[in-house]
Amino acid sequence: MLFRSGRRTDFSRLAKSTTRPTLNTAVAGDLSFVLPHRHLTSIIEALRAFDKIAPGLYSKNTLLYGVEVKFYSSKVAVRNNFETSVENLYTIGDGAGITRGLMQASVTGVVVARDIAQRRKDA
Repeated sequence: MLFRSGRRTDFSRLAKSTTRPTLNTAVAGDLSFVLPHRHLTSIIEALRAFDKIAPGLYSKNTLLYGVEVKFYSSKVAVRNNFETSVENLYTIGDGAGITRGLMQASVTGVVVARDIAQRRKDA
């Protein structure tokens, strides 16, 4: 989403941008369809503030990626700590297909945070 224009990013608008997506399989779209308005507002406010530290971050060509998950039936195989078969790669929340609610999704984040903190402590 080229968010400053306030319009949905499509492939023709993206082609006119100086920004080139690094994720070649990304599909142009509109983050307002997948994120609540308040979340987008908070992201924009944060980027405006960060622009004072890193000028250019809040530009008309800033490109944001969003993840869209459509299938609850897809589940990632994880261990009890939500780590996948790829070492140090965790899946949490609804995107993992394990939970179906905010509370359960947030708890998976806590479990993973504790696991990572323990690993750092043990290292």
